[in-house]
Amino acid sequence: MDWNYIQEHWDWAGHILEALVMAAIVALLMRIVVKSQLALIVGFAFAAGHFHGREKRDYEIAVAMPPPHLDAYYLWRWSWDQATDFWPVAIICFAFILFLSMKVRGLK
Repeated sequence: MDWNYIQEHWDWAGHILEALVMAAIVALLMRIVVKSQLALIVGFAFAAGHFHGREKRDYEIAVAMPPPHLDAYYLWRWSWDQATDFWPVAIICFAFILFLSMKVRGLK
């Protein structure tokens, strides 16, 4: 198996899988204090935030940005790799949050 090929072409899919697993783990922990649907929303929000923070940090390191790192919030300055690591995860997490929110409010 050519791991370089997988890293180059399927890295985004691995990040989505990682986000789904992370959201499930956080939801299981949150299930102790809130209902299942709300726990899942919290899990997906956590996963999206985690990936934003990770890619923001990667950008800061890549450009040797000195603190306070505020310019790293300009997502359009990120490299293509950083953007394709974050945006697919963010879109999937947002879609799940939107679906669950509509279900909780009885809109679906």
